[in-house]
Amino acid sequence: MTAILRRTAATGGLLLSLLLLPAAVAPPTADADAAPTALRWGPCPAPTPNANGTPFPRDPRQRCTTLRVPRDYRHPGAGTLTLTVSRIRTADPAHRRGDLVVVPGGPGGSGLDYPGEATSFLPPDVLRSYDLIGFDERGVGNSTPVHCDLPAEERAAELNYPFPAPDGSITANLDLARRIADACAAASGPYLADITTADSARDLDRIRAALGVHRISYLGSSYATYLGQVYASLFPTRAEHVVLDSTVAPGGEQQAIGLFSEGTEEAFPALARYLAARDDTLHLGATPEAVRAAYLRLAEELDRAPFGLPDGRTLTGNTLRAVVYASLTKPRYYPLAATVLRMAATRTAPPPGGSPGSGLPSVIPDNFVAAQSAVICGDSAWPRDPAVYAARTAADRQRYPLTAGMSGNVWPCAFWHYRPEEPPVRPNPDGPRNILMLQNRYDASTPYSGARQVRSAFGHRAAMVTVDATGHGVDFTDPRIRDPLTAFLLDGRLPA
Repeated sequence: MTAILRRTAATGGLLLSLLLLPAAVAPPTADADAAPTALRWGPCPAPTPNANGTPFPRDPRQRCTTLRVPRDYRHPGAGTLTLTVSRIRTADPAHRRGDLVVVPGGPGGSGLDYPGEATSFLPPDVLRSYDLIGFDERGVGNSTPVHCDLPAEERAAELNYPFPAPDGSITANLDLARRIADACAAASGPYLADITTADSARDLDRIRAALGVHRISYLGSSYATYLGQVYASLFPTRAEHVVLDSTVAPGGEQQAIGLFSEGTEEAFPALARYLAARDDTLHLGATPEAVRAAYLRLAEELDRAPFGLPDGRTLTGNTLRAVVYASLTKPRYYPLAATVLRMAATRTAPPPGGSPGSGLPSVIPDNFVAAQSAVICGDSAWPRDPAVYAARTAADRQRYPLTAGMSGNVWPCAFWHYRPEEPPVRPNPDGPRNILMLQNRYDASTPYSGARQVRSAFGHRAAMVTVDATGHGVDFTDPRIRDPLTAFLLDGRLPA
């Protein structure tokens, strides 16, 4: 999950399967081919804050519309919900070749204003060739939102990562997971069961039909790569070009969360090299190995004796772990990790204004938490036995000390009130060769191993470009990314 971090050169921050659905639960072909809805484009509604508390910037050219879709595609008579959709038309209609849906990470983040963000990183030739389409996925923002009415203290950003107690206990994690599950059920009821990636993919096909096109192109980052996988698997002939940036493993967010520790181990050396190169001022170690040892030591010291900050907050071992993990997602966050590690080492807060701006949240919006939990818990069946999570946390803690067991720990899904109504969607290798995967080699949130599994599962349909870079989200200005992306979206050419 890339729930809490926002892209500026291409998601949002960290979070988080494609099993081909039986024909009985897939939407009927006649439904997908329904007559186009007459869309009325007009002003857009108020923006929805993402996990960091601010929305994407809104492009003044953007226009919006709404679309009614089934709340439950398996039971069409169960009512409808409203999707809010946006569009930025190409400034060069003579070269327009289609519609490109652009979706940020999450799950839980608003995508309505993402077309404006995409204009800042997509190649000019692509922007001349496509209208950009965005939307708030079901349950999010302006698309019939879910909510949990959680108090702010239970939406603290560091709690978005379930680090266990200093002694490895998960009792507090179990209690919080149960409270979140109960609060969400009380606030949003059975609607939570309808917030799934598979149904968002069906919504995407309704958007395609409403636009009056037979095929649509797609670019998704982080969690949205899973939505792209599901759409390309359920509707292989309706996806024209599918671009997956920083690909979630084929098991969706459940598998992605289980890979966080592996990704951290792979991404941490780059941060350690950055810190070691500044040992003359940071004094955290002159080698990456020394920096790693210092980080583990400082986290353990804060476990035993947290440090109170002047603003009333407390720097604990898990706060440090959460900041370092979040910092691994973008090299531009490395100064934040340096500042917090130096605070831990000196037990001294930086002077006012002396800490670099991070773009990281302290409290996550309620709608984000609700939609994120609904998707993660609705996409896959999670174990219900707390002992499973205790054992997984202990094993992960021993194997991956940098994350102290976080990746194996419990989520609200263990106590979720609504079980998945269909199996996860797996990558469908039967379809056109029309999927381009773009991947950094060292990615803490969507590790290389998960992307390789997706590439293998799609078989001939997919090609993957991997760059020797660290961070979550590729750099679209890098020629190694820009050139194959442009060739694919303009001419349909994939790398060998």
